[in-house]
Amino acid sequence: MRVEMTWTEETLRAEGFENPKRAAKELSALSAALGVPLAERLHEASKRTSEPDEIIAAFDRIREGLQGLSEPTLTRLWDWLPALFHASTFAPRLLTTRPGLLRWLAGSRTLTREKSREHYRCEAWSATRRIAPADAEGLYRRLRRYKYRELLRLMVRDAALRAPMSELGREQTALSEALIGAALAWAERSLQAKYGTPDTPGFCILGMGKLGGEDLNFSSDVDLIYLYRADGHTTGGTSGALPTVQYYTRLGEAVTQALAKVTAEGFCYRVDLNLRPQGRAGAMVLSLSAALAYYETFGRMWERAALTKARAVAGDATLAEELLSELGPFIWRRSLDLSAVDGLRDLKAQIDMRGKASTDDVKLGPGGIREVEFFVTALQLLQGGKDPVLREPRTMRGLRKLERAGFVSGPDADALEEAYVFLRRVENRLQMLEERQTQALPTGERERRRLATSLGFADWETFRTELERHRRFVLEAFNTLLGQTARDEVPDEPLLALALDPDLPPEQRREALAQRGFADPERALAELERLARVPHSPFTDGGSGVKAVRLLSELAQTPDPDQALLHFSDFLARLHQPEGYLRLLTGMPRASRRLFNLFGQSDYLSRIFLRHPELLDALVQAQLDEALKSPERIRQELGARLGRHPDAEAKHGAMPRFKNEELLRIGLNDIGGDLSVPEVARQLTAVADGILDECLFLALEEQRERYGLPLDASGQREGLVVIAMGKLGGYELGYHSDLDLIFVYSGNGQAETSGGSRGAVSHHEYFAKTVQRLMTLLQVQLREGHLYKIDARLRPSGNQGALVVSQDALREHHQKRAQLWERQALIKARPAAGDAVRFRSVQDEVLAPLVYERPLPPDAAAEIDRLRTRMERELAHENAQQLNPKLGQGGLVDVEFTVQYLQLVHGREHPRVRGTNTLAALEGLQAEGLLPPEDAEALRQGYLFLRRVENRLRLVHASSLAHMPTGGRPLAQLARRLGVLGTEPGETFLAQYRACAVRVRDVYARVLRAPRRA
Repeated sequence: MRVEMTWTEETLRAEGFENPKRAAKELSALSAALGVPLAERLHEASKRTSEPDEIIAAFDRIREGLQGLSEPTLTRLWDWLPALFHASTFAPRLLTTRPGLLRWLAGSRTLTREKSREHYRCEAWSATRRIAPADAEGLYRRLRRYKYRELLRLMVRDAALRAPMSELGREQTALSEALIGAALAWAERSLQAKYGTPDTPGFCILGMGKLGGEDLNFSSDVDLIYLYRADGHTTGGTSGALPTVQYYTRLGEAVTQALAKVTAEGFCYRVDLNLRPQGRAGAMVLSLSAALAYYETFGRMWERAALTKARAVAGDATLAEELLSELGPFIWRRSLDLSAVDGLRDLKAQIDMRGKASTDDVKLGPGGIREVEFFVTALQLLQGGKDPVLREPRTMRGLRKLERAGFVSGPDADALEEAYVFLRRVENRLQMLEERQTQALPTGERERRRLATSLGFADWETFRTELERHRRFVLEAFNTLLGQTARDEVPDEPLLALALDPDLPPEQRREALAQRGFADPERALAELERLARVPHSPFTDGGSGVKAVRLLSELAQTPDPDQALLHFSDFLARLHQPEGYLRLLTGMPRASRRLFNLFGQSDYLSRIFLRHPELLDALVQAQLDEALKSPERIRQELGARLGRHPDAEAKHGAMPRFKNEELLRIGLNDIGGDLSVPEVARQLTAVADGILDECLFLALEEQRERYGLPLDASGQREGLVVIAMGKLGGYELGYHSDLDLIFVYSGNGQAETSGGSRGAVSHHEYFAKTVQRLMTLLQVQLREGHLYKIDARLRPSGNQGALVVSQDALREHHQKRAQLWERQALIKARPAAGDAVRFRSVQDEVLAPLVYERPLPPDAAAEIDRLRTRMERELAHENAQQLNPKLGQGGLVDVEFTVQYLQLVHGREHPRVRGTNTLAALEGLQAEGLLPPEDAEALRQGYLFLRRVENRLRLVHASSLAHMPTGGRPLAQLARRLGVLGTEPGETFLAQYRACAVRVRDVYARVLRAPRRA
């Protein structure tokens, strides 16, 4: 029989409990459920932590899971759980949702020893081997349940048992490899059922970074590269055959999804594929020959460093060995060359700069984990070509091999290893707390105390002293490595040094600029001389110094050096006091690179920037780094910005600045590869929606003051709906897109408003004035530019019709007079601003019946094709010198018309295909079996490719350029801006474009023209 014990508030308060009343209640409940001895033992254990209240509360949350466990089981758990809950608030949350893990944990026979890689592999395979090839959700569930179970075990080994960090890193790695291998095995079964097996088999997953180095931490990303042996085709399955590149791309996508998708069970790992050739711009999967060709031609020092840790973690290990064997001479140079030293110094300088901006980061900050890793890797790269023994992917083993080879002293190696282990333990503990990927030390006093005491230190100051001791030693080793830092040396740019030398003849300076890539060296030299006249400029007196060479070097490395130099010169010329900005740019290489890349990539964004040089502050402070913002966040930020202004005119005047900042943010992240094509479109759409909504509010408020409110017979306010059409309606807005809008109001248009300062008007006139004012607000030219051009020609009767129509008039027009293309246009209709409740009525009573529920005319395909043919013939203007990615043959309109025709045909019976977004509708058509997978893939890839081309064209030019060149330097520059590399980027890109257009047109013809032939 269990005896209950009462804990008093006074006692608990004296012992340091912050909420003694709650703690007493929880201890009493635990005592009643589990017995006095265990409750008292828990009470004593909690007092030895910095968070006794949280420890007691955590046990109370898992009380039901603890009930029913035997006394020995509970006793065993009591040895570990207080320390675990002190280190991690995530652990009790996990055990609350999965209480069965308590019994499993207590019964584990591997808590006190390291579990082998094979053990993990067998467990993961056993957990997933019976999952059907089509059951992706089942796979995700099993992988995540297994991952979190093992994560709990490893947390106990770290927080309670203080297992060595080397063991924990290996086990985290082994767990990751097991999950990746299980995901790959299932994905292969799934795809082989659909497409058969490749006729040139061989696929492997390379682990990079900490995964490759067998040193994963608690919340690491996994850095992966997907490699396949050779191009070919699959043998065919239930869904036909595929080229192997498509097969392996889908395999890579399936593995990535299996690991990274967030479900109700959590996720396995964030997957980072950016270490692959060409990073985000490169293909997801590469053939062996393509990978070798890339590294041979374009491989850089940082890629050599990254490849020192590469190894196979799943799939065909032989294939990985072939790649790394072939790359051996690239990674490991037998002779010590100065370019290697310079490359390593550049990497060191980058780490150094990042560290100074991240002082409280145990990974990136001064004396942090990255500096230890770089110290070892740099010495390995410098000496490993001559001594293969040094080629070791594991950081600490690599350090010890360097010690044995005489490159690091024994005491230094001991101190570095001690520091590395300490920092890794801290990093693990930071991430274990909330299951967050962080390396930042806490700033709050309470959080600091918790971290320190969970690591066994008496208080924060004691911990901080030990931390600084380790970091000082690491920083000293890092700073002495490779001697002088790259930032203090002249870049290896002899041609630019010549171009900047005022003592040389102008023709020699122009020749040097031409050789360095400037297309108009005479103009470039004139701009350099202009820069030399800027007060306090590094270019003064010819500017042959280090800072001038470095700045010009960065300009020369942009896709269009001539444009970049011109914009930089204009930028400084517009400043009243340029010296401050110059100090900023020369002192912050990252900021100057971003600015110069902007100048060399986009004339459109550069002109925004040149009109507002104060935006440099946002660029430097990384305010423009955030790639993705939710529509709600954009609206909130716009609202907050407008809230600073007292009146409507000031609010309106602030909108272009907000739009320009957002365009710059989106464009920079687009150029940098941090936003996909759909993400760019949705970000631009969200900005337009927010501005549209705010302008409508201003217009309505103005009319309310003048004419009162439009009320119905019951006194309720009638509504106006601004309906987005076209690209805005499809969440597909581009950089220079107009806004296609129609305006619909509810109720009786002849009724009168309630009256205001200018009397009363009919409801129709009221809404017409509102819309006219809205269009003025959007289109009027302000100091910082206009907001958007409005195209209202999609309204009933086009330019001849009323600007704003009633719901009944909209219905009548489309029932009696509308042509097929108008019905097609309504597919894109969605609410953009105004009364969203009214729009649902318009949608249900007018739009859906008009678009999807009426039968199509028998010649619908022919009619749509006729319109498409006219657009191509009369508007595309394609010829030998230019192509039109939107209106030309195989262009975006082919994709859109194909999808829209199928939506019209099938939308009545298949509501899933009714979306306004082209890619979403395409996904629905494929999922419903209404479009063959290969056709859907051709349209999807074609759409993404062509929209990317269109976006880049519009970023490059300060106007809405519709055509792309087919040759010469403009084509080559466009290709490079799109990430196409090689000796002939223009020709390579043009071949890709033409192949894409052929695939798109083939699908279009099968869908739109086959019915006519039949």
